[in-house]
Amino acid sequence: MGPAEIVASLKELCVDEGPRLTTQQIVEWIEQNHGFEPDSELVAYAKKMKARQYARQLMFDDEETGLRVKRLWSVQDRDTGERHYHDIASLSDDRRQKLIQQYVRFSDQLKSLRRAMADYYAGQCFFDFYIEDDLEAEHEPAIPSRA
Repeated sequence: MGPAEIVASLKELCVDEGPRLTTQQIVEWIEQNHGFEPDSELVAYAKKMKARQYARQLMFDDEETGLRVKRLWSVQDRDTGERHYHDIASLSDDRRQKLIQQYVRFSDQLKSLRRAMADYYAGQCFFDFYIEDDLEAEHEPAIPSRA
């Protein structure tokens, strides 16, 4: 069973196990359906995932704003499919500040989305409330300017 088949057939697991799946249940289901590669391929894949996890943990401390932002950003090459990491420390100051401002804006939107989804699954339907917060935030600067 290949990756596309696993993803496509995961809906069976969702129907069988109900709405509260755990990662361990998904792992066990993939094992039962022989969806994992041979051990050597699985170990190589796990090493790549661990390397990506470490890359995501490297932070850039912005002295101007006092924010901590992911330092390495991966981009997949369209032609080769290889992943390359770009270091925001190597960007010009202006370009880096613009990137950090956009990062703050989008991360705030993502936090709102996560809160809204958590509230929704807790039985509260407050989507309009979160949308109003985002509309108000659009009119405010994302990062306070240095005086």
